[in-house]
Amino acid sequence: MLTRGNLLACATAAWLLLTIPPLHAQPFPSRPITLVAPFPAGSVTDTLARALGHAIQESFGQPVIVENKPGAQGTLAAAMVAQSKPDGHTLLVGSSVMFVAKSLYKALSYDPIGSFQPVSGIGSTSMLFMVADASPIRTIADLTKAVQGEPAPVTIGFGSPSAQVALALFSAVTRSNPVPVGYRGTPQALTDLAGGHVQVAIVDIGNGMSQMDATRMRPIVISAASRYSALPDVPTLQETFPDASGTLETIVAIMAPTGTPAAVVERLDTAIRAALARPEVQARFGLMHTSVMPLSPVQLARRIADDNPRWEALIRKAGIEPQ
Repeated sequence: MLTRGNLLACATAAWLLLTIPPLHAQPFPSRPITLVAPFPAGSVTDTLARALGHAIQESFGQPVIVENKPGAQGTLAAAMVAQSKPDGHTLLVGSSVMFVAKSLYKALSYDPIGSFQPVSGIGSTSMLFMVADASPIRTIADLTKAVQGEPAPVTIGFGSPSAQVALALFSAVTRSNPVPVGYRGTPQALTDLAGGHVQVAIVDIGNGMSQMDATRMRPIVISAASRYSALPDVPTLQETFPDASGTLETIVAIMAPTGTPAAVVERLDTAIRAALARPEVQARFGLMHTSVMPLSPVQLARRIADDNPRWEALIRKAGIEPQ
């Protein structure tokens, strides 16, 4: 039997249910945002994430934390974000080869495409083949002769999936077997190049240019479609090897776990686009020799869909077998 007290309690409970906003209506962001960078501090993705994070932190009024999760060519970071709560507070700073990870790894705990919601494209970069200043290798022709020679093998370091593909493609077109040396990130590969532990390192333009400016090493070839304006004397791989068709220009993008609400994705994209338009962010990208490339979620999804078949074809042509 309902008493006056019971009726009052029910009415109060009903009022509370009506006045407490549902979870999906909670303001975003409601706590710090984490940008997961798949490579170590000093890498391109790390540097871009920090420049971007500082700007969007001001827009949202919440801290933006960059968490480095290096290892397994970016798949550890991707798995972490794929398995996180799809509320927009944990985001991946992804790159081209990470979107075709199935071509590199037989077993993944996530789907490189299906597990993510595109948020924003932010930039693009290419690969440089670098040697130490004291190296007798002066040109791509010298490197080709060295890798085809006997008996001493040539060691080539890499610290990203894009660099791994560039190395395998180079090996295929030169019909050679240099010794690949993998690192957790590009800075580590450059450190070992400077220390004489490897003879060549394949790195992104940003890290390569910073080392070249310090006169410790120099580039001999670039993986882009055309010569880079800041390095007009450095030829493209295709100039020497027409069979190396297709370019290796890597896009960098922000991805969220699948299921992230559309309204949250829209807010993130708007904040990221505003950040990319800021002179100080563009200057930071410029220091890393990375082109600013704002893409909406729809444009980014289309770009990934267009690029993936080309990357997969390059991986097959390079002879890379899934690990």
